[in-house]
Amino acid sequence: MTVQNKFLFNFAASYSGGGYKRLYEYAKWFGGKGGAWFVVHENCRSLLTEFPNNRFFVVRQSRLDRLRDDCGYLAPIGHEIGQPQLYYAYGIPMYTRFGLVNWFHLSNVLPLAFKGIPVPAIDRVRLRLLGRRIRSGFASADVIAAESSYSLGLIQLGSDQKLFLSVNGSDDELEYIRLATTESKDDIATVVGTNSHKALDDSFQVFEMLRRGNARLKLMLIGNPNDVPGRLRRQPNVIVTGLLTRAEVVNCLKRSKYYISTTLIENSYNAASEGIFIADESYISDIGPHRELLVNMHFDEVSVLNVARRLLRVRRDELMGAHLKTWSAVIEEMVERFRAEFRRLGTGSGVPDPQTGHLP
Repeated sequence: MTVQNKFLFNFAASYSGGGYKRLYEYAKWFGGKGGAWFVVHENCRSLLTEFPNNRFFVVRQSRLDRLRDDCGYLAPIGHEIGQPQLYYAYGIPMYTRFGLVNWFHLSNVLPLAFKGIPVPAIDRVRLRLLGRRIRSGFASADVIAAESSYSLGLIQLGSDQKLFLSVNGSDDELEYIRLATTESKDDIATVVGTNSHKALDDSFQVFEMLRRGNARLKLMLIGNPNDVPGRLRRQPNVIVTGLLTRAEVVNCLKRSKYYISTTLIENSYNAASEGIFIADESYISDIGPHRELLVNMHFDEVSVLNVARRLLRVRRDELMGAHLKTWSAVIEEMVERFRAEFRRLGTGSGVPDPQTGHLP
């Protein structure tokens, strides 16, 4: 298959959550503009039929394979397609220059900042190794992107020349705001994500505070049940949904009176944005990306019994979405930065138009 945009996007390690969301939107956008190349996880095969203008290379790797050689599939792809105009690595270390312009996107801040964060011992070893690989790869990257100013601050290059802020798109939130929806909510408080850094015990304490004012309230935990402590799974008012599709997550939030996020660390404000603009009232942790989300918006700093950290309380009817971006805007900004790097590196004048994405 011939694609019109000589961009190779490597999302081989992303098949759920925010990574899949970005992959889907990039595949959708470029699929509508002549197509691009994508390296994807085997769980993302449905994209091949949904966006046929793109060319997808499907990768099957075990955790051990990723530990030993997480980019071994790139050389055969390069032999087949030649050198791409842009090589975009989403969370995958950059071991050498592969494209004319090389772009690393930081997908997870834990490899760079897991100190003090409660993660299992085996994950600490993996994160330490991944962090070293990511940092060593910065020298090969022309652009290093992250999803918040907080995350960019962790990169510590000594210069901001390579850094680029690439937030997540907020199409669902903007649509919800546009519709000015006023439907009634169920007696549900929702938490999205069950990994250890989400601090579910603190989320449960927020729920207990809310339940004192509403005995009918249920806590819905969306994520892998194996990551939820047994003491929470056994609570009669707690519902563990398991992993849900993005549409199912949004539908749960639309039914929720409350959204709770007591996460200790995040790369972006993505999950919080979905929650606070859809649920009636939200309690979120006071971390850098959440503060960035709430710039010029009203919120209250609150304390909750048995939660050591301060939280931020926001109400949907007091929020505005003026600084949220659509996915189209996010991708067009990425293409424009690529064009600037292409010119800076002196690789020629043939750079894609950000409105069409087409290379000459």
